[in-house]
Amino acid sequence: MHREGNASVCALVACAALVATTLLLAFASSDAWAAPIKVACIGASTTSGDGSTAGHHFPDELGIALGGGYQVKNFGVSGTTMLKTGDNPYWKHAELNQAIAYQADIAIFWFGGNDAKPQNWTGHMAEFITDYEAMIAMFQALPSHPKTYLFLSMVIHDVEGIPKMVLEQQVLPEIKQVAAAKGSFVINYHDAFITHPEYFPDGVHPNDPGTTAIGKFVANILTVPSDGGTDVPLDATAGSDGDAAAAPPSKGDDAGASLDAASGKTQPPSSSGASGSMGPASSAGASGSASQANSGSPNGASGSNSTTGAPSNGANGYTPSGGGTGCSALRARPAPQEMAWVGCALLGLLALRRRSQGK
Repeated sequence: MHREGNASVCALVACAALVATTLLLAFASSDAWAAPIKVACIGASTTSGDGSTAGHHFPDELGIALGGGYQVKNFGVSGTTMLKTGDNPYWKHAELNQAIAYQADIAIFWFGGNDAKPQNWTGHMAEFITDYEAMIAMFQALPSHPKTYLFLSMVIHDVEGIPKMVLEQQVLPEIKQVAAAKGSFVINYHDAFITHPEYFPDGVHPNDPGTTAIGKFVANILTVPSDGGTDVPLDATAGSDGDAAAAPPSKGDDAGASLDAASGKTQPPSSSGASGSMGPASSAGASGSASQANSGSPNGASGSNSTTGAPSNGANGYTPSGGGTGCSALRARPAPQEMAWVGCALLGLLALRRRSQGK
């Protein structure tokens, strides 16, 4: 009996070890152990945080809105341009290489306001698309292959040397062309917030309530289901004056069409190429080839994931040709199927215990 008791104890110990190992494997495959989705925010003063207090800059609020499954980093540099020939090119700052080294899953770019200034735009406007495509190509060529999102910038009125008309009629259409050529998503911040001057005391930089609203607005775009069927708040604060769908628009939408903030809805993307009042927005239509765009990049990265026929305008954001929206496909997070084995192991443990007690 003594030997049988020892054998039963050994069996119980072995079974307990099996249960512990199975539980560890189950939790290792669960969300609790999954690496966070990394988001890089790249841009000028509205990204770096001018106008808002420490801890409440746009990237901070985006991280709060996205929650614990995401890691958001701020790589913004105030006053910078996308133009390499601008008065303060982002290309020359260490934050660019830091953003590259971060190996993000999502890269959000917010440029255009400083580029619209006369000293930058006049005489260099033809370089804007080429330079923007070059930066997008650099990130898309990274091992992490991030999804790329491009802000449509906004100013309430002419401010800080930024001509509102130049920004809206010249810079923003070219940002849409870049998105079309590089298979990027557009964040239509302009249409969503142009009617909310209370968020922009100086006409361009969001205050703390503004960054909170913008963070929630962008988080809704990043996490919208791939079928585009979920409505998300346009003004993501209490007392919203209406909802707008984050669904991808038809690729044939007018590039100059604005969103009805109270009830605007967009349709899922079609297979047709982008077109609109600003002309076709295909990779062939955007100036600057992929090989030209990659010249002069800091790390020498080359190659791009260029697509044709990406849509021209989105209510909140849109999909490029045929791709799913949001981040749901970035990482497959399987359910812990091993939990079934845990149940079997526990039943075995109980059976062994009853057997040892019976003897």
